[in-house]
Amino acid sequence: MKKLLIILILLIGSEVSYSQVCCGGGVYDLAVLSLNKRALFSMGYKYDNFMGVWDSDNQWRKISQSYYQMTPSLSAAYRFNKHLQAGLLVPYIFNANDLPGLPSNGNGIGDIVLSGRYEIFHEYALYKEKGKIKTDHVTPYFAITFGMTLPSGKSDENANSEVDITGKGFYTTSLGLSFIKTIMKDKIQLGTDLSWQHSFPKTFTKYYNQDIQPYDRKQGDRFNAAISANYFINFYNSVSLSVAGFVQNSYSINDAKVDNTNESTVNFTASYTYYPKTYLRITPLFKWNIPSNGFGTNTAGSLLFGINLVYYIENLDDF
Repeated sequence: MKKLLIILILLIGSEVSYSQVCCGGGVYDLAVLSLNKRALFSMGYKYDNFMGVWDSDNQWRKISQSYYQMTPSLSAAYRFNKHLQAGLLVPYIFNANDLPGLPSNGNGIGDIVLSGRYEIFHEYALYKEKGKIKTDHVTPYFAITFGMTLPSGKSDENANSEVDITGKGFYTTSLGLSFIKTIMKDKIQLGTDLSWQHSFPKTFTKYYNQDIQPYDRKQGDRFNAAISANYFINFYNSVSLSVAGFVQNSYSINDAKVDNTNESTVNFTASYTYYPKTYLRITPLFKWNIPSNGFGTNTAGSLLFGINLVYYIENLDDF
């Protein structure tokens, strides 16, 4: 058991800056299709500049070496009907650093994310009253969200070194709620997203492709929350600001919790969106992570810059 604890501590330290796609409160969530959109295709890019690492005493230390990650991605979403839509996100990871004793770069496909939402209410929905069509100005947008992350990237089990890590190695499911309310029509929207992520345990037989004594490992359940505000400048431009964070329980080995492996963080995201056409959206963004505790498989603490280009297929059906 002592050997496994040492492996886990090394593992968490090595994954600090290589955790990939995660859900809930992140800047890489799939765009939501409105009722007048049938589908979307998106190309994204993000640059993550890491500011430090967690040491063995569970303390955050800034580093002067270059330590960054680039992630181009492809995504798509499709609306099946008035209530149901689903999406797919496929990232590709480039890692680079000049840390002593490590290869300088590595790359590979990341963890693929499947997502969906069942929309119970829509804002400004039309309804009939005494034969007349009216608009509902009271009911907000409300949806149940769900998804799964597939371990398609390389984890510390099958990567050759730290820079080769592009995924976490776990199947992870998510379930949540999404709420949006316009407080000034065509001007200001407020939104809240809550979600719970559950990872399934996995039996590990290798560590960096080296055989080890098999053991079961499971990352803790994670609870995400985000609050966002959107301001529509005009028909072509809008800006948004969000505050998000998560709390994640401790890791476990063979069903025994490991001390000091719980995590939490808060982040701020600011973005600008330009709509040159009704079917086209361009969104540059900036994200600042503030780690608070934990060894940091997710809470690396970083500055992130990104841009997304989204192309919509208009919906010609009457939902």
